[in-house]
Amino acid sequence: MDFICTGDDLERIPEEVVQKTGITLPSAHSDKNKMAIIANELRKYRGDVIVRVPFCVTVEAEAYGAHIKLGDSLNGPRVESYRFTAIEEMSELQGLMLNEGRINEVLEAVEILARSGENVALSVEGPFTIVSSLIDPLNFYKGLRKDPQRILEILSVVEEGIIRYSLEGLKRGASIISYGDPVGAMGVIGPKVYRAFSGPSSWRIIKGIIKGSKDGGGKGLLHLCGKTSTALEKIELASSYPIEIDGSMTYGQALLGQLDQATKPLVIGHRCIKGSLDKLVDPHLWGIDLIG
Repeated sequence: MDFICTGDDLERIPEEVVQKTGITLPSAHSDKNKMAIIANELRKYRGDVIVRVPFCVTVEAEAYGAHIKLGDSLNGPRVESYRFTAIEEMSELQGLMLNEGRINEVLEAVEILARSGENVALSVEGPFTIVSSLIDPLNFYKGLRKDPQRILEILSVVEEGIIRYSLEGLKRGASIISYGDPVGAMGVIGPKVYRAFSGPSSWRIIKGIIKGSKDGGGKGLLHLCGKTSTALEKIELASSYPIEIDGSMTYGQALLGQLDQATKPLVIGHRCIKGSLDKLVDPHLWGIDLIG
């Protein structure tokens, strides 16, 4: 199956939420308390059961050294300038520091929200999305052809950071890790590059999060972007199975219901977590198993 994405990479904050909280962007992108207040109020405004942080896709890239302009209420965080100009320079890439900067504020916001009883989904970006904020994508794609071994080494560093960030999010109380790699989607980079690099990279990350969660004695729910889960199934790195649910539930309620019943880490895909308010015409969730 092909998944058609109707979402956006930026969480829009309605003016009503801004007025009620008195908090304006971009401050809520970088302050844990403001982030938690906005996220909580946004959930209430929607009538949702899941609260999502952060509000953009640039947090991990910034932690790796990307120069990010936080923008304003209309224009979300975007790359201001790349950290690297050549693929060779990316060999300098070091592991993520989770205890400083904006990424730490996000984790602190997760903890604040979880302690207040919220069901928190921590949105985590995949490696191609992160790298595209560190270097001009054209230079990165040239490296895929000219120096694939170096690319694999770079991806390995980024993968390790994503896994640690996700596990720390679960440790801080996140109920759900919402994973996607929009820049690394098959429809963006093509089937050949996806099979050789992006797909296996996401597979390793998913496997690492599952293993780390098990080893930590937790359960947690890993929600895969529909583009990711369907592409992995297409290249035979994953398979899916239906999970029957109560048809009167919203998607978000169904996810939390499965989480309550789970005795081990659970992977769900083939839909978008931003559809958490949707009533399901087809009363099934799609569980995902990795192959290999």
